[in-house]
Amino acid sequence: MPLPRYYARLSAMMFLQFGVYGLWLPIAGRFLTSDPVTEGGLGFSEGQAGAIVGFAAAMGAICSPFIVQFADRRFAAQRFLGVLMIAGGILKLIVYPQSTFLAWVLLSVAFTLMFMPSAAICNALPMRHLDNPARQFPGVRLWTAVAWVLVGWTFSLVVLKTNVSPHWLPPFFKGDDVPMIGAAMRKSVLWSGILAIGYGVWAFFFLPHTPPVRDETQKPALAKALGLLKVRSFAVILGISLIISPVHVIYFMQCAKFLHQAGLDDAYIMPAMAIGQFCEILMYVVLGRLLPRLGFRKTIAIGIIVFTLRFLLFGTVTLPLWFMVAGQALHGVAYAFFFSTCFIYADRVAPKDIRNSAQSVYNFIFYGFGPLIAVALNGFLANRFAQSGKTLALDEFSSFWYSLAGITLAALIAFLLLFREETPARDLPAAPKPRRRRET
Repeated sequence: MPLPRYYARLSAMMFLQFGVYGLWLPIAGRFLTSDPVTEGGLGFSEGQAGAIVGFAAAMGAICSPFIVQFADRRFAAQRFLGVLMIAGGILKLIVYPQSTFLAWVLLSVAFTLMFMPSAAICNALPMRHLDNPARQFPGVRLWTAVAWVLVGWTFSLVVLKTNVSPHWLPPFFKGDDVPMIGAAMRKSVLWSGILAIGYGVWAFFFLPHTPPVRDETQKPALAKALGLLKVRSFAVILGISLIISPVHVIYFMQCAKFLHQAGLDDAYIMPAMAIGQFCEILMYVVLGRLLPRLGFRKTIAIGIIVFTLRFLLFGTVTLPLWFMVAGQALHGVAYAFFFSTCFIYADRVAPKDIRNSAQSVYNFIFYGFGPLIAVALNGFLANRFAQSGKTLALDEFSSFWYSLAGITLAALIAFLLLFREETPARDLPAAPKPRRRRET
């Protein structure tokens, strides 16, 4: 089967977009809270780190629909994307040398005001150029996971280790930790900024031209996208995502610290978490074939089930370390089957002229309200279970992860009870509409 048109450029776009995020996010919780004197970290509290990772992302996602509608109605999507990423990269370069919480949180909010709209455009842009998004989009989307793996392992190899030699276990190298590991991890922010600027320039000039789509009514794109809430299945997906998104964000807030408490070397945390992206790559290969056969309801349900299994596994802290590391693979299944399928469904129900805005409405929940809830929920659970200090000890993580498993199980039950797949009129073959008129 020939590759879709523009496959290479669309795949490169996905790779670069999530390479920018994947460079620093998986280890942010570690360098933001590590001790400034002994490790070179920033020494922020759990609440402050949560605000930088979660609150900042939420602010960007909440404002995203107001920004993205310009790509629907006013500007070519690829050029708008390029400008956003260049500006975001410059902000990353500015935040890197800062040491105060106020500077970090304000500049992080500013960065997400650039990144979150670009993420919505990044999801919507391929839908305009693919012939069969349900089958072809997973093959493009898999490059997000490839990026997460490659940038994480490359950064760990080049920056966090010395005296490196080959090793048979992932990440297939070993060596000595660099001194002041927190300061070394923080360099991921600098790398991210440089990559974002280069990506933005490339996107502006080389992504396929995607002009705005005019609407005869000229109804604002955001207002029209919000009208999709009248589609019950889309409203249900948004509601369930509002439950799943916070626990997904908390995974990134706590997983690096959890693996550290479990005994994993700091330099191997990012590569260990990248195992989830290895599995995600495989799942995208499978998803393009399974989704048309299983349908959206079964596919999304599988994703929620795997979220639950992952937290149950992590909660069983008596398991050996290698089992916890191997369990990172469940992240890839959960993410691909839940979130990526939801992205496709959002495009499915949206008219052509508001697809960027429809993605931003979903991102409003996924990256916006979800992270806001995550900040509060993470703080509540950490305070509830951390009896030995400001961070969770290994045995205290057990109740923490089990609580998240209970939340995802509740989401699964609600989804199975409420969701029924709907086929929008724009996706029906030419024949059904006349046939319905003849029957009436």
